[in-house]
Amino acid sequence: MKKYESIYHDLLALIENNKIKAGEKLPSEFDLQNKYQASRDTIRKALLLLSQNGYIQKSQGKGSIVLDINRFNFPVSGLTSFKEIASDIKGKVETIVHTCECIEPDEEIKKLLMLKSGTKVWYIERVLDILPMPKGRGFLDTNDTCLLK
Repeated sequence: MKKYESIYHDLLALIENNKIKAGEKLPSEFDLQNKYQASRDTIRKALLLLSQNGYIQKSQGKGSIVLDINRFNFPVSGLTSFKEIASDIKGKVETIVHTCECIEPDEEIKKLLMLKSGTKVWYIERVLDILPMPKGRGFLDTNDTCLLK
């Protein structure tokens, strides 16, 4: 197991066992570097995994806030649209699209989507207005394959 994965699992256990509660800030990147004797890059990879898996919301200059992992009951298997999930949420739910454009993807996205050079993708940046839901980004290739980050 790589070091950032080990740090991810350690922080995840703290969150899941309520040692760090929803709404609380994680220690700073600097403090985590000292605690785990790890580089800044290693800490950032662990935090990115927590963010991608819905455990924290990172905010530049403000740190990482632990999200309430029990707030929404997202299905684990099967295909369910956000519209179907939103119908179970009380209150108004709205998707606000900030950016939707056809772009030339960077090398990382080309590799993840297994695209040939010259293939364009749709870059979509949106906000799901059910606070405190984090901002979402997605890429669609011209064959409608989707990769969400």
